[in-house]
Amino acid sequence: MMSRRMASLFSLSSRPQVLFRLAISVNRPVCHRNFGLTAVALNRQTKDDDLFSSAILSGNSESAASVSTTGPKAKSRDAATRREQQFYELVEYMTNRTGRKRAVKAGQVRQSAWLRLFQLANSSEQLEMVAEMFPRWRDSGKEFRPIHAEAFVRRCEELKCPALALKVFGDHSKYGLGLSSLFAARHMLHSVYAQSPLSDSMTVAALFGVYKLPPVSSDLAACSMLYSACLKDKSANARVVGKALYEELKKQVQDNAPVKAPQESAIRARYAEKPNIWFLDALKTIEKVHKKTGREWKWIRYWTAEREWRPRNTFTPSQPAATAQHA
Repeated sequence: MMSRRMASLFSLSSRPQVLFRLAISVNRPVCHRNFGLTAVALNRQTKDDDLFSSAILSGNSESAASVSTTGPKAKSRDAATRREQQFYELVEYMTNRTGRKRAVKAGQVRQSAWLRLFQLANSSEQLEMVAEMFPRWRDSGKEFRPIHAEAFVRRCEELKCPALALKVFGDHSKYGLGLSSLFAARHMLHSVYAQSPLSDSMTVAALFGVYKLPPVSSDLAACSMLYSACLKDKSANARVVGKALYEELKKQVQDNAPVKAPQESAIRARYAEKPNIWFLDALKTIEKVHKKTGREWKWIRYWTAEREWRPRNTFTPSQPAATAQHA
C-alpha cells in the first residue's frame, strides 16, 4: 500500500507539494522555501535589447589596456585582474540601469548582459552577488528567458555552488528567475544527485512539478539520476521512492532502443548531448550497484554494453524474427 502511494508521486497528476514534503524527511531538513510563483512569461521582449555598453562587454578600460609581457604567470595574473575589473564594472553598469528607480535613466540593459555576467563571475561569492541583482530585473518590468535559467544552472555547477541554484529557483517570488527549461532542470539534478544529500535531489524533483515541467519519472535522464541518488541513500524513504522510480525506469529502458553517447570530445561538449551522457553515466552506476547488491541488472545491459537490442514482446509463435517491429 505504501509503495502504491509513493508511485503516485511520480505520475502526471502528482502534486509537487507532496514530493517536496517528502524531501524534508530524507536525510536532513530542507530549508523552507517560498514557492509563491508568479506566472513565468517567456515572451521575447526585443524592445528591451536596445542599448548596452559595448565598452563594458569588451573591457576597453584604460586601466586594463596594458598587458604584461614578463611571462605566462604575469599574463595570467593580468588576465584575472582584467576579468575581475570587467565583472565589477558590469555589475555597476547593470545596477545603475535596473530596478524601480534607476540611478541612470538613459539606456537599457540587454538580455545578453546577464549571460556575460554569469561568465565573468569567477567564484561562488561573485555569482551569489549576481543572483541578488535578479529582483532588480523584475522590478524594471523585465522577465528572464529559458536561456538564462540554463546558463545560471551551468555556471552554478562549474563554480561548485549548486545550493545557490536551489535557493534561487526555490524562491521565485524573490528572485524572479524561473526554472522554465527542462534542460536546466536536468542539469540542476545532475549537479546534485551524485555528491549532495538525497534531500537536494528530491527538492529538484519537486521543482519539476512546481514549474510545470514533465514529471521526473517520464524523463529518462532525470529518472535515472534520481534513482541513482536513491540507491546511495540508506533511509526508508529512499527505498520507497527508489522502488517507484525503478519500475518506471526499467519499463522505459526495456521499451526503447539504446542511445549511445558520442565519443568525440567536441561533440560531447555540446549542450544538446549532455542529457544522454548524464543518462548513460547514471545507468552505469545503477548497473554496478545492482550487481554488487544482487539485484536484477540485465535489463540495463543493452544500454551499457555493445549488444544488439531486441524489443520486448515483439515475437509470436507464428511471426518470424525478421519481421519483428520495434515496440
